[in-house]
Amino acid sequence: MKGVRTWLMARGVHALLRWKSRASLVRSALGRLSLPRARPIAGDRLWIGIAQTRLELVEDGASFAGHIGRLAARAVEQGAQLVVFPEDVGFLLLGLLPGARAAAQASNLEAAVSQAVGASVSIAELLRVVATGAWPIYQETFAGLARRMGAYILGGSIVLPDEAGRLYNVAFLFGPDGEIQAQQRKTHLFHIERDWGLEAGDEIVVCELPNTRIAFPICMDHTFHEPIRVAYLQGAEVIIDPSANPERYDEPSERRGVWSRVQESPAYGVLACLVGTLAGVVFEGRSQVVAPLALTPQGDGILAQAQMVDREEVVVAEVNLAALRAYKAAYGPQWNLALYRRYLPLLFKYAPSM
Repeated sequence: MKGVRTWLMARGVHALLRWKSRASLVRSALGRLSLPRARPIAGDRLWIGIAQTRLELVEDGASFAGHIGRLAARAVEQGAQLVVFPEDVGFLLLGLLPGARAAAQASNLEAAVSQAVGASVSIAELLRVVATGAWPIYQETFAGLARRMGAYILGGSIVLPDEAGRLYNVAFLFGPDGEIQAQQRKTHLFHIERDWGLEAGDEIVVCELPNTRIAFPICMDHTFHEPIRVAYLQGAEVIIDPSANPERYDEPSERRGVWSRVQESPAYGVLACLVGTLAGVVFEGRSQVVAPLALTPQGDGILAQAQMVDREEVVVAEVNLAALRAYKAAYGPQWNLALYRRYLPLLFKYAPSM
């Protein structure tokens, strides 16, 4: 009898998720917004907008589309041609589950899951179930916004299962035609993600915009030198860090990410932060556009940044690709290939197996 109840509950939840994630809900919500058109990307300048997004659980596709759409519209109104959202923006869609918004007030995530769906359900199982409703909403929202505004939109990241059920933290870039241009799986997991059962990706993706190349490794990837150097060596001139940092803001800790990486591998960097609280976990960060020190007015590596670390905000900045290329030609990284060939094969020979 218990198995039957479980089966019926699963059928009921999936039916509810399908109802809440109807494409018509998203399209209707986007249709109610006044959405500006972005200027086409051309020449050696690129306007980048960051949507520092509040982690507020939503109950259906219309609420998500409205929230995300208003932020994207603000960025494009200020000139953005590429709009960037943070890591784990898909967490807003945990609110699709019945009782999730109330459970989110619990003292920790495990308690919230137990309160919402029962102690026997793992976080991995919960994420797989939510994905059936979250993915259609995420895709329809960002595709619709990109198409209607004629902008490139990096939709932040969402946790999704692959065909075998393995969970990945994945970010997607949508082009002005509404199509997915590229996707990036997170390659270095935060310890919480490992506890949840997520898998790490094994590729750094670089994709073309009309006047440059961009890459978007996710959050923890920027704590390590290797992913960003791989992107740089593939020609990335704008390197994006969609981030969801589950701790109070601390500037030295934040500087260990994309700010440091673009000093090593000259490029423009973009940090997009998720802010808010979920089940006792506080997310804070200061979204910013960064660059090599010499390419910033104050010599501090910062072109523009959010005023607040815990509030929703839009940041827009122009980057000069010609200036970056001139800087790279004069002061780019020095290479000592003989040194690398001597040590790197030995280094990775003794790296621990995963």
